[in-house]
Amino acid sequence: MLRFEHCNAKTCVDELLALGNDNMKMWNIFEWLAKHDELQNGTQAEIIKLYVDGELVGYSLLENYQARTDKVVHHQGSTYQELGVVHFITVQDHRNKGYATLLANAMYNDIIQPMLADYDEKQTSTHVYVTATGRAVPLMERSGISSANLIKQFYSDVSFEVKVIKYLREQKTRKR
Repeated sequence: MLRFEHCNAKTCVDELLALGNDNMKMWNIFEWLAKHDELQNGTQAEIIKLYVDGELVGYSLLENYQARTDKVVHHQGSTYQELGVVHFITVQDHRNKGYATLLANAMYNDIIQPMLADYDEKQTSTHVYVTATGRAVPLMERSGISSANLIKQFYSDVSFEVKVIKYLREQKTRKR
């Protein structure tokens, strides 16, 4: 039986640390939370965990930057806000079974889509986006997220103007 569970990482950090150090970036977040109970600068770590027959088989984590003012960039009269970075981990014994796709859909439907809708409802002119890199990119692309809200190469050496502003403009132009 499949079961999804949504929580803030600080409430389940011990369970996630017990999985071992399969992903250094997440491991550092979990260790920090275990020692400090909060992430820096207002970042929240939202988790969707997937259990199969009571066993944790994987999770998706969103480093949620929604409350961070340093993730808002004003450029030539436009405002851009990174809402977060999404990550996926599947426990080694459960890889290639489609669980990451299920987690991507749940992450989009339960966390990301409501965040994006909140900006649409406010009719704000802020360009909001989520970042996915590496293997998270195809998972998020299949989740239904608009390409105008997904940045795929944020950790590159390219300037912010090229990797975010130019890319988002191209995506919006394609939709018309």
